[in-house]
Amino acid sequence: MTNNLRTAIATFILATAMTPAAVLAQSAYPVNFDENEAATNTGRYTNAILLSSSYGTQQIDVNQKTEKRLYIKRLDDCLRAKIGETVSVGFNWKGTWMCGYAYIDFGKDGKYDVDYDDNGVNAMKDLMTYSMYKNKDSKGATVSGEPSINPPSFAIPTDAKPGIYRMRYKVDWDSVDPGGNISNNGIKKNGGVIVDTRINVHGETAHVTVKGTDPLKGTVTLGDQYTELNNQDVEFGKDLTIAVGVMDGYDFISLSVKHGYGLDGDAVVDGLRQWQENTIMAYTAKGDKLTIPASYIDGDVEITVNFAAEGATSGSSYALNFEKDLAQMNPTANSLTEFSITNKAGKKSAIAIPEGTTVYRDALTKEVNAKPGDVLTPGIAFTGDTEMGAYLYIDYNQDAVFTTPLDETGKPVVGSELVSFSAYNGKNSNGEAAGATTAMPSFTIPDDLPTGVYRARLKIDKNNIDPAGDYSMSDALHIDNYNGYIVDFLLNIHNDKGSLDIDARGGHIVGNGNSGVGETIEFGSQLSLMPLAPAAGYNVKSITVRHGHNLDGKQYINGNRQWEEYEVKDAKNEEDFTIDAAKVNGDVRVSALFEADGTEEYKLRFADEFDGKDYSLPNANVWHNCTRESPTWKRFTSQTAEGQQKTAFIRDGKLVTRCIKNTIAEEGNVDMISGAIESSDKMYFTYGRIEGRLRTTPHVGNFPAFWLMPQDNSAGWPNAGEIDIWEQIDTENKTYHTVHTHCTYDLHLALPNSGSAYTNAADYHVITLDWTPELLTWYVDGTKAFSYAKTKQSYLLEKGQWPFDKPFYVILNQSVGNNSWAKDADVNFEYETLFDYVRLYQKDGEGDIFSTISDVKSNESSLDVYAQQGGVLLVAPETQHVEVYNTSGARVFAGSVQGNRFVSLAKGVYIAAGKKIVVK
Repeated sequence: MTNNLRTAIATFILATAMTPAAVLAQSAYPVNFDENEAATNTGRYTNAILLSSSYGTQQIDVNQKTEKRLYIKRLDDCLRAKIGETVSVGFNWKGTWMCGYAYIDFGKDGKYDVDYDDNGVNAMKDLMTYSMYKNKDSKGATVSGEPSINPPSFAIPTDAKPGIYRMRYKVDWDSVDPGGNISNNGIKKNGGVIVDTRINVHGETAHVTVKGTDPLKGTVTLGDQYTELNNQDVEFGKDLTIAVGVMDGYDFISLSVKHGYGLDGDAVVDGLRQWQENTIMAYTAKGDKLTIPASYIDGDVEITVNFAAEGATSGSSYALNFEKDLAQMNPTANSLTEFSITNKAGKKSAIAIPEGTTVYRDALTKEVNAKPGDVLTPGIAFTGDTEMGAYLYIDYNQDAVFTTPLDETGKPVVGSELVSFSAYNGKNSNGEAAGATTAMPSFTIPDDLPTGVYRARLKIDKNNIDPAGDYSMSDALHIDNYNGYIVDFLLNIHNDKGSLDIDARGGHIVGNGNSGVGETIEFGSQLSLMPLAPAAGYNVKSITVRHGHNLDGKQYINGNRQWEEYEVKDAKNEEDFTIDAAKVNGDVRVSALFEADGTEEYKLRFADEFDGKDYSLPNANVWHNCTRESPTWKRFTSQTAEGQQKTAFIRDGKLVTRCIKNTIAEEGNVDMISGAIESSDKMYFTYGRIEGRLRTTPHVGNFPAFWLMPQDNSAGWPNAGEIDIWEQIDTENKTYHTVHTHCTYDLHLALPNSGSAYTNAADYHVITLDWTPELLTWYVDGTKAFSYAKTKQSYLLEKGQWPFDKPFYVILNQSVGNNSWAKDADVNFEYETLFDYVRLYQKDGEGDIFSTISDVKSNESSLDVYAQQGGVLLVAPETQHVEVYNTSGARVFAGSVQGNRFVSLAKGVYIAAGKKIVVK
């Protein structure tokens, strides 16, 4: 049955006042009133509908107060729930004395099936839950007095098939009829609502298939570079990292990702989108790795890989129909001085048009800014010939060609790169009648367009959509005779926030005034930072700032600059430097190098920068997994290989420790599994300066730590001692620094034994412990936070006040509370703490360090470096950290290399692994 036919039947039913039972039998998802009927009770309205599941609380805004309707569709939104899990629906509703109902059409038959009569509900079927009907709720409990608007929880059926289903929320009075109670005391009078939306009911995994692979062109694997991607089951709703290998003579162009359910069928069934298709451009890859967003891993996933012969995609380099130096016939006849775009919120981004007398103007050093999904209104400052038209093009697929297809009504088709024009053949780009004018209609940036910098072209011409300019007929019709313009500039597509990556070697970069540094930065905001040396005798040698998009990829795509970088001049320890707001135009990476000047007392003895391959485990020569035991922090520690892979692993040059809901049967009867690693028996030390850079995600129950325990624990806890370098609790913006001994813990002597500092807990912080034979001192971002000294009182020493004169080892963990110090854990939340590095410095002759690694500071193997056009190729058989410098000493690359990795570099001379490389 077509949707039009269903609509006709529904209209007939309403006109003939058929009973609700007849309505259910004959129409698609009916309501018992006109779908467009206005809500009349202005004092009662629904703001949002909610679903609490393993994803936390999901919300869809309804805004009934503004829309003023009884029936509201939210079919573009989609909730998520796992098969078999218990979920709860909720209503953000303004009012009293009403009931809440929820339905899911698991039969996919165009109606919500409910068997009921005046005595109650006989069979729920598609009615999943309700807060009251005939004085009982859906669990059979008696309801007395005012009913709750929010009904009891319910379980997604274990026999449900994965798919997209229609779900209905209803605010009504004492009626399980999915079409609404239309009695005199029903949904209309009492300010109720019916809201239809989608729900994705799914299993634990998504199934991936791959098309378009040809071993002669390239290969596609999981991110580990070994596992075949085709016919793989991957974790549902999680980013999927893949590796694309390209054979000589070919280029990797893009991935087409088709995802959802019923991929071979219609994309929309009964008004519900079942699947959609998105394109991921190759230039968003980092090296050979490309991430498919979690939002695409939402059912079945079909990936089509697009390769092309090398050079076949270069297009015609943004062709012109004339030489670039073609002069306007009468340069003073027309004047074009500015181009701008203004978004729906009224924010304007503009560039000045370069002065000159030629038709073509190169403005490729200038950017206008927009976000994915923005509705933009172009504007130009133009005076002169009133018969000229304005045309705007954006090279969405970065292939150096502007495509201009129009539909039969004269409007650009979906995907056309002619995005707006004022007049062509009597119509504008909206298909509206338009005479000669340069006023261009609004247009919308695709909401799935990747962030990046795109070539845009503005053309002032007469009734001509050719992006290369009118130059094909008689001289009188040429663009230069019209004194027209073609201006190429850049369009920066950005998010509200970009990532902020700090990569400091041999020292630290902290926020101005010794503060933390966030993981993201607001677009267009100024950023002040400060170099912080680890100790006297270390000085900042260079600081390089790279900003823009795809910072690990090519700097230019068909001449369109994706990122820029510059060196901070005259940077000094503990002196702020500023990154201007104009430079915060996407992602920002700050790379810093510190070096000792020969006067340093503290020498680097150990460093783990966590630069291993993504999703590898921590270095087994230094770390091993903690056991699971009764103490709060150890009660969930993962004990299986699968669990440890999910809770303590390397990603993006950091150690990721997590505490997540336990879904692994082999882990045993525990609610959660947590990541915890320690260096006992492998790396332990006495005295020195140990420091780490880290950040956590504040949440109720959060309880992560960076701490030390004694290698010889024969005296038992707390007699043998404990040094907590850093802890954070729940949502507190506060760091804790503590010692535990028999004297402090059991006898409550020698107090205080704990200090703290106020911070933004979600920022990165540099946490330092100075441990000498007489004193423990903690620092947060270079500022002293707390000290604990060895007493000279013998009676306290006899009671164990200072057990800190023997080797201790390091523990890094993400734990959760049990309502003793940190509150009870939120089992459905994914707790995460990141450790950027751990470093240990010691003075000569003061303190010992033991390690099973002969050189704990560096575990590098052989590295081959090859100069290639546009960059260098780094080849390493084992994972190692590699740095590349230019001849002025600025570091231009730092990262982990295993296998073959190409690094894009501008032309010039560089030093990599002690080798001089010339990039042409």
